Amino acid sequence: MSELTDCLRSEVPKVFDFPNNLTHPSDPVGWALGMFAANLPQADIQSMEADPGQPAAQLTYFDQNDPASFERFRRRIENGRPVHGSLALIDYCGGYGAVREDADWAWQVYGEQLAEGLARCHPLGSYVRSTLWLSCGEHLYQAHCDLADGFLFHVAGHKRARVWPVPEKYRRKVIFNYSDFEGRMASEPIDFELQPGQVLFIPAGAMHEVVAHGAQPAVSVSFHTGSPFPMLTLCAQLNRMLRGGEVSVPPYMKKTDKFNIYFFEPSRFVGQAKSPDAGMPGELLKELAAVLQSRQVDPPTLQRLLSNWWQLAMTRPVYQGPYPQRG
Repeated sequence: MSELTDCLRSEVPKVFDFPNNLTHPSDPVGWALGMFAANLPQADIQSMEADPGQPAAQLTYFDQNDPASFERFRRRIENGRPVHGSLALIDYCGGYGAVREDADWAWQVYGEQLAEGLARCHPLGSYVRSTLWLSCGEHLYQAHCDLADGFLFHVAGHKRARVWPVPEKYRRKVIFNYSDFEGRMASEPIDFELQPGQVLFIPAGAMHEVVAHGAQPAVSVSFHTGSPFPMLTLCAQLNRMLRGGEVSVPPYMKKTDKFNIYFFEPSRFVGQAKSPDAGMPGELLKELAAVLQSRQVDPPTLQRLLSNWWQLAMTRPVYQGPYPQRG
C-alpha cells in the first residue's frame, strides 16, 4: 500500500507531502470558482461575520437557487472576506456512483493514490466521497467529526487544522456512534499548519476544526472513505436471509441522523477470521448478538445467522454505504 493508505491501519492524525507523481491542479482557484459557478444548486456556501454586540461570529447561508449567490461568493473570495464553500465531486460505493464533470483531478487522485490500498483495507466493500473546499478570510469550519477516515489534499492558500485524537475509550468500542462531541474532544488537540502540496490524514471519529488563514483563497479536496456499517442495514440484510423472521435493534439505535447512527466496522475484524468460510470473529459476534433483538429467532439461531452473514460478506461485498438501507 502507499504511505497514504498505510494510515488506515492507525488512528493517529498525520501530515504528508503530496506523492512525487501527483501534480497540483492547474490554476486551483480558477478551477474551484468554475466548479461552483457551474454547480451552484448542489453547493453549500456560507459566510461568517461578527455583528456588533454578538459574542461570536454568525453564519449566513447563501441561497443555492439564486444565481446571484455565486457573484456574492466570488466577490468575497476576491476581497478576502470570511466565506466558505463546499461541493461534492465524487460519490462512489461498491463500484457505483457519480463523478462530477471537470472533477478529473480528484478522480485521478482516488484512482492512483487511494483505490488499491482502500480495497485491501476494506475487503467487504467501502465508499468514497470527495469534496471540493474553497474558503478565505479566517473563516472557521467549526468542530465536528466524520463517519470515515479523511484525507485532505491541500492545493492553494493556507489553512490551520486543529485535530483532537480519538480518545482510547472510543477506540475500544465495537458498536458506537459519534454523538458525544464533548467526550471526543477530551484529548489534547494537535494543530497542523497546512501548506500547498500537503495531505492531512484525519481518522474517523476524530473531532477537528479548520480555519482558512488570511485573505488568500484556500483550496483543498478531501476524500472520506471507509466502511462504517449501520446496524439498521445489518438488520435489513439479516431479515432478507431469514425470509419471515424479524431482527431489530433497540429503539435508541433506530435514529438515522448523521451523528446518531449506530454502526460497527467489519473491516476491523477481517484479520481475525481464520479462513473465508470461518464464522464471525468472536468479539464481533458477542457484541452484535447482545444488541440484536428478535421474538422469532432464539439466541443460538441468531448466532448462526450472524456467522452465515459474515461468510457471505467475506465472499462478496455487502456494504451499501454509511447511511441505513431499509427493505
